[in-house]
Amino acid sequence: MASYQHILAAVDLDPLGERVLRRAQDMARLFGARLSVLHVVEFIPMDSGDALMIATPDLNRQLVEQAQQQAEELCVRCEVPKEQLLVQQGSASAEIKRLAKERAVDLIVIGHHPRRGLAALFSHTDEHVVQRAPCDVLAIRLPD
Repeated sequence: MASYQHILAAVDLDPLGERVLRRAQDMARLFGARLSVLHVVEFIPMDSGDALMIATPDLNRQLVEQAQQQAEELCVRCEVPKEQLLVQQGSASAEIKRLAKERAVDLIVIGHHPRRGLAALFSHTDEHVVQRAPCDVLAIRLPD
């Protein structure tokens, strides 16, 4: 089996996201692989009475800018060059899969929250990525 050449860390902007990024860094060092970091700002539906709407372009732009700043701070804490960071907007699972295919990623590192009860009935990003990724996926178990 060939070693991994390009690892994609799909992170949230919280302490658990930092845990995922640090684990991806460990894997990149272990394999001598290139590391890319991705955070996806998901579309925000807004309730306007009878219909759901997508947030205004200004609000979406502000959210992306805020996420970019927080993601850069995360990269500074983890000593990851900001050139390796991508902040995208859209469906998290779709963007992770798209970027993995587009950039020839051969390992995705993503956080996984075990789900029980009613939460297990709903689909989640980590499960979608594991089931449909174009490459290997390392799911880092995170606390409930």
